[in-house]
Amino acid sequence: MPDTSSRSAAELLADWRAAERGATAAHRAARIAEQALTAAASAEEAAREVEAAANAALEAVDKAREAASRARRAAMQAAEAATIAFATAEGDTARANQDIEKAEVDERLARDRFHDAEDKAMRKGGA
Repeated sequence: MPDTSSRSAAELLADWRAAERGATAAHRAARIAEQALTAAASAEEAAREVEAAANAALEAVDKAREAASRARRAAMQAAEAATIAFATAEGDTARANQDIEKAEVDERLARDRFHDAEDKAMRKGGA
């Protein structure tokens, strides 16, 4: 400690007040540093939460992309199945039309045979 015997009371009081102001400033600086530390910790926690949210969003995008890819494949398979079903239906329609034509021819021939037989029977019976 410096020798204070040669200093006046006013100087000692000024020194004391300056030291007091310095201590007050140091306390304020410590509080500010503490608040800055708290803010930094909060910012770090927020950054971790943002990172977790970004990772979750990336995972969701990947899952959505995969689901869209599966849906596209399923749609392509459904379109292919529809094309096959359409071709089968076209073939079935063509065969059905042929069957109708054949049945109509068979019906006409049977009708003609019946009428021929009926005419012959009438000629035999009426002659």
